[in-house]
Amino acid sequence: MARPRGTPEPPTPPEPDARERLIAAGYRVLSERGYDATTVKEVAREAGVNQGLVHYYFGSKDGLLLAVTAEARRQYEVELKRLREEMPMERLATASFSWGERLMAERPEQVRLRHELYALGLRNPELKLAVAQLLDESDAAIAQTVAHVRHGAGSTPDAVDVQYAAIVRACFDGLSLHHQLDSRFDPGPAFALLRRIVLASLGGGPEGAKPPARKVKARSGGVPARPRSRGRSR
Repeated sequence: MARPRGTPEPPTPPEPDARERLIAAGYRVLSERGYDATTVKEVAREAGVNQGLVHYYFGSKDGLLLAVTAEARRQYEVELKRLREEMPMERLATASFSWGERLMAERPEQVRLRHELYALGLRNPELKLAVAQLLDESDAAIAQTVAHVRHGAGSTPDAVDVQYAAIVRACFDGLSLHHQLDSRFDPGPAFALLRRIVLASLGGGPEGAKPPARKVKARSGGVPARPRSRGRSR
């Protein structure tokens, strides 16, 4: 099959794992130096490949950042799937939140790359749609876990599950961005409060287990009593 017009020829026959090595090297360099200070040459040197392969696989430094963040999201999805498969249902919601808190505390470089990507989507119209799609995919992974908690294993997320996912992801991004900009800010307490709010709205206790349904007291004859009006009787 002929190569599409305008697609650059690889400077050398690509090594089988060259793309994966560039993504790994890009993650290390971008997270350490930041987007603006990172050069394509530096990433290629870190990966041990020809600099031209960066342009061959990703088109530009922007495309490399997108690929690096997409790989981090894929690993994120794998971990959420593992939690759904291995964690008891009554502990899944709490465990998922705890994992998110650890990610924020232990992998700040990964969180920083997410914010670099958002800034990239705002300033590069050509990649705006791709960044938005990455956000949608992140929400979909979270929504699958929410559906697992709300409806049971293997459930398909509904519109409310997706809304829960968007709220959780947006709060995570906002709290982590605040911490990235001001190290004095501790996002832990706010994230813990968010966890309690979400679990309470799901109808769960401290571990996300749903409480037993309340029974309505009935009058004689089996007719349920009507709730007392809060207003003043006329």
